[in-house]
Amino acid sequence: MKKYILILLSFFTLSGALQKKSEADLLIDKISKRYKKFKSIKADFTYSIESKAEKINEKQKGTIVIKGNKFRLDIAGQTIFCDNKTQWTYSKEINEVNIQHYKPKEGVMKLDDIFTMYNKGFVSKIGETIKEGGRDLTIIELAPKDKKKNYFKIKLFVEKNNQQIIKTIVYDKNGSVHTYSITNQIPNIKFEDNYFTFDAKKYPNVEINDMR
Repeated sequence: MKKYILILLSFFTLSGALQKKSEADLLIDKISKRYKKFKSIKADFTYSIESKAEKINEKQKGTIVIKGNKFRLDIAGQTIFCDNKTQWTYSKEINEVNIQHYKPKEGVMKLDDIFTMYNKGFVSKIGETIKEGGRDLTIIELAPKDKKKNYFKIKLFVEKNNQQIIKTIVYDKNGSVHTYSITNQIPNIKFEDNYFTFDAKKYPNVEINDMR
């Protein structure tokens, strides 16, 4: 399960060239501007991973809260707190927390950029428009310019009327496919900064592994 959490964190950053922007670039700019206006956002989602090579087909429900460059993720019995300097990974089942410096790896996606990262570093194009759940969705296909990234393609499903991200599919180079379906998203809820840090006093007898 730790492997999938790391993949999600990898999940879970289009250029300012002088040339005229494409239709896809313009749409992505609108999406990014929409989300950057929010002071915070809370989203419930379903995460699934499929890998024929590893015979994996799993699905998990989770919730993520983002405020600026801080985030808090709840999934699969774990809560991950991050204040952009320190990351705490708490496992409820064993009442244990691992503490480490927050150092997002180069070449992967940052979780706190999950809604706004698509307007830089990608070659994009508009795909088909589909109807799903009674909504018209535009599909945007993105390929990273940096070939060192762990993934080679992203499909972004965007509600046509309001530029709201509904689903993201990430295609890894190892053959696995990660799907993030957002079931609910609420912007501008007030969260204090301490919501994104781990307070040991709230978890009696917690085992602390400080790996900083």
